[in-house]
Amino acid sequence: MQTNLSESARRLPRAEEADSILRTCVHCGFCNATCPTYQLLGDELDGPRGRIYLIKQVLEGNEVTRKTQQHLDRCLSCRNCETTCPSGVDYHNLLDIGRAVVDAAVPRPLGQRLLREGLRTVVPHPDLFKALVNGGQVFRALLPDALQSKLPRSATLSKPRPATRHARQVLMLEGCVQPGLSPNTNVAAARVLDRLGISVIPSREAGCCGAVDYHLDAQAAGLDRARHNIDAWWPMIEKGAEAIVQTASGCGAFIKDYGHLLNSDPAYADKARTVSALARDLVEVLRDEPLEKLGIHSARRLAFHCPCTCSTRRNSVARSRRYSNDWVST
Repeated sequence: MQTNLSESARRLPRAEEADSILRTCVHCGFCNATCPTYQLLGDELDGPRGRIYLIKQVLEGNEVTRKTQQHLDRCLSCRNCETTCPSGVDYHNLLDIGRAVVDAAVPRPLGQRLLREGLRTVVPHPDLFKALVNGGQVFRALLPDALQSKLPRSATLSKPRPATRHARQVLMLEGCVQPGLSPNTNVAAARVLDRLGISVIPSREAGCCGAVDYHLDAQAAGLDRARHNIDAWWPMIEKGAEAIVQTASGCGAFIKDYGHLLNSDPAYADKARTVSALARDLVEVLRDEPLEKLGIHSARRLAFHCPCTCSTRRNSVARSRRYSNDWVST
């Protein structure tokens, strides 16, 4: 599509990138077919094509309103639309640019600011989040129904991980909320990898991938978390860690963007590109391994639900589907 960015928009750090993405879009509308908010609400402005038009209008100097902000807020950042776009529009990066501009122009109500600040304060800190989850278990009956429905039904104790004993080694993103809500997910992944001859190297210094801050009006803080993780992982990468494995696809998608998001940072650009190249979803790792080593023989059929942020890698699971989902219990 044709663009005519305003003078103020041209001075933005990512103005050239935004202009290039906008020009890639041919407004065909294929993206709406896979957008959950468009399917639910049926509003053109709550689909990717409509949001692209809104961002275009903002960057061309048109009025920015609370309604504009609301339509951008409703996007789940799932990136499912990107899998059906014939033009390869880099929608999620355009959305990040547009949200930053809109949020700078439209102050949020106090309640929203407090909620976002609260999430940024609690969610990226595993110990604090886990303590709150455990407290919620104790006082579940006193909590509103909306909170009760989000809590696990019972506290889950984390099982021990296999010792580091193999020559082949990988790092694993520990996550922020997963240790509190589903502590055995990474443990189960480590057991599967151990049976395939791959050890998970502990990296306690690494933390939240940065997506929580980045998508809640604090992009600079999110990039600082990315830098912190790169520093935490780098010594093990230099020693030969062959991948950074994630079991949460949204986190993995953000880490794969480190190289792009830190491209203009001379101190981290090269390292960020290396980290992004090493970031792999667990399914991507299993795709290339001899799964016969797991010793699973089952006639049961497996239904696999590929996360939207992993949907561009659906072929990664093609060979895995014939195995039982008992991986996590072996």
